[in-house]
Parts: sequence; C-alpha cells; structure tokens
Amino acid sequence: MYIYNTTFCLEDSALDDWKSWLDEQYIPMMTADGSFSDVRIFRVLAENAGDSFSISVQFSVEALVNVQRWQKDKEQQLALDVTRRFGTKVLYFSTVLEVLV
Repeated sequence: MYIYNTTFCLEDSALDDWKSWLDEQYIPMMTADGSFSDVRIFRVLAENAGDSFSISVQFSVEALVNVQRWQKDKEQQLALDVTRRFGTKVLYFSTVLEVLV
C-alpha cells in the first residue's frame, strides 16, 4: 500500500478558487479510474508562513505501477492546469509514501 501525497503551497488570495478546483477537478481526476482512493486533506503547520500556507492532499493507492501510470499519463496535465489557473499563487510538489505499519 502506498500514499500519493501532493503538497500545495497557496497564497491566501487563491484559497477559495483552489478549494473549488480541488473538489471539482483535482479529486475527480485522481479518482476517475479507481486507482486512487480514500482522499485525506491536511493543513501543514508551519511557523512564519506569512500570507501563505500549505495543504497536503493524500490518496491511498494499492500498487506503485498505478502511481507510475498516473505520472506518465496525467502529471503533465496537472502541471498545465495549475499553472494556467493559478500562476504562481499555487505551487505544489508530489511524493510517494510507502505504508510500513
């Protein structure tokens, strides 16, 4: 079992639009083929964040091959969509976590 984690760094001014995008586009895109499930969303606690903050969006995924397929087929689409919609107001990075316990 793996967790596909994407941490989004947002300016305060982008929050409402980002929430709508998350619910209407990102989560449906990630879960469309059934490979990713059990979405969990966390706020990253950080001191001195200023007028921005970070949110971690995590999905469970059974097999690493599903992550690799998503990266090959959809990752570029996500990058274009985020850049087109938010410019530099929303930045992100993704990591894959292996569940040990």
